[in-house]
Amino acid sequence: MQVKVGERLYEVRSQADLEALCAELKSALEARCIYNSWYIRVPPDRLLEIAEEAYLSYLRGEAEVGPVVGRYLERLGLSRSLARTITPTLSALGMSAGGVFSRQALEIGRLIHEGRRREALSALREAALRNCVVRDVVERLGDGCEGLAEAVDAVLRGYGKQPRPDEAKYTADLVRAIHPPCTPCSLSCVDRASLASCAGALVERAIYGAADLFEKLDISVLPMHLALVKTGEGRYGVVVRDTNKLIGLAAVADPIEGAQVNRLRDVSKSMDGLAGEGEYEFYIKIVPILDGAPPCYRAKAFVEVVRADLERASRIIKLE
Repeated sequence: MQVKVGERLYEVRSQADLEALCAELKSALEARCIYNSWYIRVPPDRLLEIAEEAYLSYLRGEAEVGPVVGRYLERLGLSRSLARTITPTLSALGMSAGGVFSRQALEIGRLIHEGRRREALSALREAALRNCVVRDVVERLGDGCEGLAEAVDAVLRGYGKQPRPDEAKYTADLVRAIHPPCTPCSLSCVDRASLASCAGALVERAIYGAADLFEKLDISVLPMHLALVKTGEGRYGVVVRDTNKLIGLAAVADPIEGAQVNRLRDVSKSMDGLAGEGEYEFYIKIVPILDGAPPCYRAKAFVEVVRADLERASRIIKLE
């Protein structure tokens, strides 16, 4: 049997062929956005609350959107007319289909009910990125968050929309909630994903906390007079704020869990090649340390400052 999908023809001769085809099509669907309709007029916090309401209703044997949304609005003393904006928003984000909450929406609700907000936002991100508008905005932002409002406006107009201010605001609010670079960095409660997006903040705090190491090594410029310029993955040039003169190089290793002395020593030693990347007054090696348990680690850092003559000083610095 032959199956045509788009311009491609698949040969299906066995159950294994059929299973392989289904797996390939599923992977292709999950890798791209599938919701082209755009209707986002609900704040992200309200989406999370509705998902929790849906999960609790599901435990009682009900997962229909209408009754759940109605009870949610009634409980908060809000007009039932708001359902006209909530229902299409849920649909546009893949949180409901055919009048029933999706499995993904119920999972978001379960995580919120268990107090796992960070994981719930991660699940909401996964759902929201299947909306083509949201995905295009996130891709346009890349690794940053600057120009969010402009990105939302440009993407919506690219889809032929004439967005009202409230529509653009709700879309921006959603992106701000699910896109890690838009989330304020709190190093007292991080997971690995949020730590990666907060690398710049981590380096700044680690260097600022290492002022005593600079003094110990008689480095003339203290951290409060320095700024960072990203030069590559995990690499930062260290410049003097007033002159932009490049005087140092900082590097960040992958995080380790717990302050294991042997592990710290090995990771730090693996970064010794930093001194061979150019002639600077000093080099800074930073190894993030995750204490506690996921999804809410406390971040610390092992910081070693190495002078040009290879004299060095180090210690573990709290980043909270």
